[in-house]
Amino acid sequence: MKYTIHNLRELDPKLLPMLAEIHMGDHGLLSELGYPFVERYFQIVYASQGVVAVYAQDDETGELIGYNIAATEPAALTGQLTEDRVWFIKQILKTALTRPLAILQLIISSLTIQNQQNQIEPDSIESLYLTISPNYRGKGMGKTIQQGLFAAVREAGYKRIVGSVEVTNEASLKMCLSNGFTITKTFREGKYTRHRIEKIL
Repeated sequence: MKYTIHNLRELDPKLLPMLAEIHMGDHGLLSELGYPFVERYFQIVYASQGVVAVYAQDDETGELIGYNIAATEPAALTGQLTEDRVWFIKQILKTALTRPLAILQLIISSLTIQNQQNQIEPDSIESLYLTISPNYRGKGMGKTIQQGLFAAVREAGYKRIVGSVEVTNEASLKMCLSNGFTITKTFREGKYTRHRIEKIL
């Protein structure tokens, strides 16, 4: 399989919904909140400064394989979801009726993200999401895309990358460790238990 890793800024914005669809295959909080939140989040990421992100594309089919997003201020990205108050309240009410536990987890996660953000050094950036399309899983693309993010982060001038991985996500943890991350601590975030990880670039 031939593929190319691109900076997210090179992506045609019309293809952002395709990345959102890939993300919906992830079992994290953002997906639990529903597609409108995911789609809006990717629009914010695409337009935001302080974001370094890459995606991989199949050279033969043009299909998007996956992506990895990192940011200097994770809480600021999620905070922008609330800027359109009418839209946000409408979506929250819909989610509260169908998935009330997701709202509780959102509150807990928001507080945790703010605390974690305080620990990010000025020369560091946090890896937020790494997701692979179901059609390309099991082919080592997660590790490859993560390495592509490392290169982009170095080029942007950062010296360290941090992140978190659920303790039950053994495949992701194994991949991160094989790419040079180390575990610095383990913490609770509502229903999630996560390892805090970091890599010196």
